[in-house]
Amino acid sequence: MSRRAFDAEVTLDLAVNLLPFLIMAFFVGVFAVFNPWGVDPLQSALQFSILFATMGMLAVATYLAARVIETDDRTRHDTSDT
Repeated sequence: MSRRAFDAEVTLDLAVNLLPFLIMAFFVGVFAVFNPWGVDPLQSALQFSILFATMGMLAVATYLAARVIETDDRTRHDTSDT
């Protein structure tokens, strides 16, 4: 029987990407509530676009890494007795 996609083992392997994602989410929240440089539409747009783009790329990279780990035969530990 094959294992489910993104089981506990793969989730633990990919949890290392959670900390940078949470740090970026923290800064998005801080910059949205308290902006120490004042409100400038161009500056705020650039600042948030950089943070959101980085968060998006990290999410995509994490997803692709999980798919590669799942499809790699060396990381499969199926419990079937065939």
